Amino acid sequence: MKILVCSWNYPPVVGGIEVVAEQVAEGLHSLGHQVAVLAAALPEGAREAAGSVEVARAARKGIPRFLLHAVREGARRIRGERPDWILCPSLTSAPAAWWLSKRFGVPYAVLVHGSDILLQSKLYQAAIRPLLRGAALLFANSRNTAELLAKRRLERGRIRVVCPGVTPPPPPGTEAGAAMKALAAEAVGKPVLLSVGRLVKRKGVLEFIRDVMPRVRAELPDAQYWVVGGEPGASLIHSERIGSALEEAIRATGQADSVKLLGRLPEADLAAAYAAAKLFVFPCLDLPHDIEGFGIVVLEAALRRVPAVATRCGGIPDAVEEGVTGELVPPGDPEAMAEAVVRMLRDPARLAAMGEAGERRAREVFNWRAVAGRYAEGLEDGLKK
Repeated sequence: MKILVCSWNYPPVVGGIEVVAEQVAEGLHSLGHQVAVLAAALPEGAREAAGSVEVARAARKGIPRFLLHAVREGARRIRGERPDWILCPSLTSAPAAWWLSKRFGVPYAVLVHGSDILLQSKLYQAAIRPLLRGAALLFANSRNTAELLAKRRLERGRIRVVCPGVTPPPPPGTEAGAAMKALAAEAVGKPVLLSVGRLVKRKGVLEFIRDVMPRVRAELPDAQYWVVGGEPGASLIHSERIGSALEEAIRATGQADSVKLLGRLPEADLAAAYAAAKLFVFPCLDLPHDIEGFGIVVLEAALRRVPAVATRCGGIPDAVEEGVTGELVPPGDPEAMAEAVVRMLRDPARLAAMGEAGERRAREVFNWRAVAGRYAEGLEDGLKK
């Protein structure tokens, strides 16, 4: 197939959708398909990420200029090469694909991530309605996202579930910094719980610190909780800032010695944090207008043989195989979360077995080549309809 990827989100910009966009484009290319990417302008001082796929960049920054570039360059390439598909890794680039499809009759597909269809703005909802209805194919990142699409009265035949893949961690390079080494040394022999991700409300980190950790420490007084990640930067969806609330919760519950906000970490420090962790916690909340679409961080932890305790909401049940690679508890139930954490920490043999099962599943089911094959299969089936 000839596939024109139209993506506002693309490396070297850092982010989850950026990773998905690059891995899907490169994966489809590695499977023998002809792929080109229309992308936003490079950030100032940044260099093009190394890859095998051609990337045509907008000359100037900003979403409007990117969309104009995508329409103009897309039209030129459609006239000359007649692609089989226009593929949008997010809804941000779908307006250009919608126009090109209307003008030239080339079908387009959109990857839908969950919260991107829940944003409560009448203008936003009015804007995405024709984009979703005009797509020949909608790739949902979880069964939950597929149900959200179906509830919008979109034909189930156009909805296909493809969970994202996970990238294995890089081989050991530089050593962790002095501060991380000291923290890890101090934690030897202690049960370390770890969360990794942006500090947004739906992640449930505030509630875990305030309501769950005191219960855990009542049973396991030496338990530690490390939080890796910073507040959202250029997110189009999240503008909240909860860092000060987390710090206040730590002070109010007297946990300065056991709860550590580590911020964003370089790769070597992050690897050290995973190496120290016994359990990954993903205490997401079931918010009406902001959901966890899948939970790629759970698979990133699994690749390091760290099993998870997570909440049963959004697309997380697709990321955690309950009872095999981790445990799921109801969202908003601190007692159930604490009980699951303590139960797992007190069973080292079960932790080890879950760690092995999680790593095997992440490598076999969620490697990017296998995931790209699922996208390709969906696109090929779509052409037959």
